Order: sequence, then structure tokens, then C-alpha cells
Amino acid sequence: MTNLLATKLLDTIVDSLDIPKSYYQKAVDRHRSLGEWLCRAESGVVAFQPNVSSQGSFRYGTVVRPLVTGGEYDLDNVTTLEMPKTAMTQKQLKHLYGDEVKAYAESHGMIEPVEEKNRCWRLHYSDEATFHLDTLPCIAEERDVVQAIASCGVPTKLADMAVAITDKRHPQYDQITRNLLSSNPRGFANWFEDRARPWAIAQMRRLVEQRLYASVEAVPPYEWKTPLQRSIQLLKRHRDVMFRDNPGVGPISMIITNLASHAYAGEPDIFAALTNIVERMPQYVKPGRPRVPNPANPAEDYADKWTKDPALESNFWAWHTQARSDIAKLPAILSGNNLFSEVRRTFCVELTEDQLRKLDAGDTRPAPAIIRAAPVLSIPSAPRPWGHNG
Repeated sequence: MTNLLATKLLDTIVDSLDIPKSYYQKAVDRHRSLGEWLCRAESGVVAFQPNVSSQGSFRYGTVVRPLVTGGEYDLDNVTTLEMPKTAMTQKQLKHLYGDEVKAYAESHGMIEPVEEKNRCWRLHYSDEATFHLDTLPCIAEERDVVQAIASCGVPTKLADMAVAITDKRHPQYDQITRNLLSSNPRGFANWFEDRARPWAIAQMRRLVEQRLYASVEAVPPYEWKTPLQRSIQLLKRHRDVMFRDNPGVGPISMIITNLASHAYAGEPDIFAALTNIVERMPQYVKPGRPRVPNPANPAEDYADKWTKDPALESNFWAWHTQARSDIAKLPAILSGNNLFSEVRRTFCVELTEDQLRKLDAGDTRPAPAIIRAAPVLSIPSAPRPWGHNG
């Protein structure tokens, strides 16, 4: 009974943290729009067959509402270009791509200027929700690199998605070289979807039966709502709350997503999934570099910043310890008098009286599939070439 109530509580919380379906659809539209721009006849990169692929939490279905009032949603995509690494310098490639991104922003009436980041360009959108889009130019990896990745045990279909990326910090950034940084964001996205999909089949079939999608294959991951995805949403929110005064020093989402995906073993409900994921996560942090490797490119380390700033690793373990403690306390607080305050402290969500009544130990009715009533606390200040499956 206690575990059932804990599951109902966590489902209630994560439903409050979820975003409207329209936001996911808006993200798809923005990736498609940029892809169409890059592929137009006048584009400076059209000769390189640009292929835009969505990435990040919007693709994985693990977005949570921003903790801070007016906080931005993060969109990510990568644009793969077909050209030799030695066709131009990283700097030339980055700015060739950046010119197109800037022209796109101007053509679409964006007010804020395009920002150059170390590896990508950032577009700022503002309408009913504030988004920014980080778009990363890259080159399809050479066969010898792909073969080296595959030799590490990575399935060929994932190794084939590896790319070479530009980085302003690279010592040969303004020189012709084959020695570019290698990454595989598309491979990771496909690996993640392969991990989650087996537990999404029932939900996918329901949506097809309701005539919301034509086929199981057409159901996007943000509709899957598996225990893995929802556990990641809760862990990211817990991280946001714990580091709300200095969000830049908390564990990055890719580390949480990577480790949680490795640790998930098919638990059918969110309480069992979350409990076991947190217990198993440390098994997948390696003692030597790469500490948290990309399963689609084992030389790529999502925890590469830990070496330069050891405090980041300390913060990860402090967060993990706190998350494990807070999750373990859930059954106890369900039977106590401080449920309301504990949920507020841990996830910054206000439960309603109606939800508290439904969570009462005497109420054994199944929780509704979607509960939208619980408001999220606002914190006023704190420091197909563009398709989904690319």
C-alpha cells in the first residue's frame, strides 16, 4: 500500500512539472523551420546537404518547467553537413553556418541578437513561452573514426551517427586539420530511445487506438511517459531545487539522463524506478576518464568538466546523496503530517487539498492518468532533414 501511495504521489508531482504538449509541438516546428531555411536554394550551406536533428530533453521527453519565473526552455539541435574535415577551418565552418543562422533570425523578425557559444549558435525566441535554441554545426565523421567507435562495442547504426564538431577552444580552431573533436549526440538520442521504447509500447498502442497517431512508430518520445522518462524529470527537478541559488554548479542534465538510463531495469512504476535508479547510478560512474562516457561514442565524456573543476564532481555526489535520502523518506512522510512541506522543499510543488485527500492512506482508488491541479512554485529570482529520428 505504501509503495502504491508513493507512486501516486510521484505521478502527481511529475504531472505538475510537465509542460503542455503544445510546447513540444512548437519545438518540432522550430527545428523544421530552421531546416527549411538551411535547405533553401539561396542558403550558404545547401551544397553540403544540411540535416537538422533535434536533441536534448525536448527530444527525450524529459523537459520540466523552469524553476525560476520567466526561465527559458532549452532547445537543442545539430546540423550535420556533408564535407571533408579539411574543406575549411573550424572557424570558417562555424561562421559560414553562423551567417545562415543570423540571416534566419533577421528574416523571422527575432529581436535579440544571435549569440555565439563555444560550439554552437544560440537563437532566442519569445512568445507565450521563452525558448532559446542552441544549434550546433558538425561534419559527418570519417570512416576510420566510425570504425574505431564500433570496435569499442557500439552498434554500427549508432557509430554511423558520429560527427566532428567545431569548438572555439580547440588549439587548431583556425587551422585546416582532421583533428576535430568527435561527438555523437544523435547516437545518444537513439540509444536513449532504444532504452525507453520497450516500456512505452502499451502507451503508444493506446494513443494509436485513440486515433491520435496513425501507427506506433509515429508516436514521438514525449508521448511515451515511461517510468524512466518521468524519473529523469523528477531527478532534474530535485537538482534544480537543490542548486537554485547557483544552478551552474549542479549536475548537468546529460549526466543525469545518461546514468539514469543505464540504471533503469524496467521497473513498472515510478517509485520503484526512481528508487532503484538512484541506488544504481554510482555503478556507471567510471573511476578513470571518461567518467561518464557517451554510450554511442565511449571516448566522449559528459563529465569532462569534473577534471578542470573538481567541485563539480563533489556537487554531483552531494546531490546524489541528498536525492537518495529524500526518495527513501517518501513512504515515511506519506504517513506523517509534513507531506505538504516536504514536497515543497524537495520539488518546489504545492499540493492541493484535493490531491492530499486522494493520497490519504484510506483511498485505494487509482490516481488519474493526468493531474494538472498542483501549481508549481515560482521563484522570482535566482542567480525530416530536420526530423526527429536523424
